[in-house]
Amino acid sequence: MEQRSQRRTKALVPVVIHGTDARGEAFDETLEAQDVSRRGLSVLTRRDLALYSSLSVTIPGRGPAQPGIGPSDFFSAATVVRVERLGEQNRVAIRFVGSTLTTYVSESL
Repeated sequence: MEQRSQRRTKALVPVVIHGTDARGEAFDETLEAQDVSRRGLSVLTRRDLALYSSLSVTIPGRGPAQPGIGPSDFFSAATVVRVERLGEQNRVAIRFVGSTLTTYVSESL
């Protein structure tokens, strides 16, 4: 039985992930998060990512609001905490390191 520390919200949110894959190749990939929580997200990718590898994550328009400008981008260092093979893709769970994302639904449901 899985026990998550944060409630997940199903959402197709654009994210940019930067890091090094399991082959040692640097990459920048724009994907859609499949679900999001305050402390992380999951994505589907064809890229092979090693468990516990370090990434950086950008979520456009989901950072703090700037007076007179509007929302900024959310940036966070992150770690791969789970990789699940699904056919030709991987479902990768990513945990933010030192940052939390503001969510827009109640987490006490």
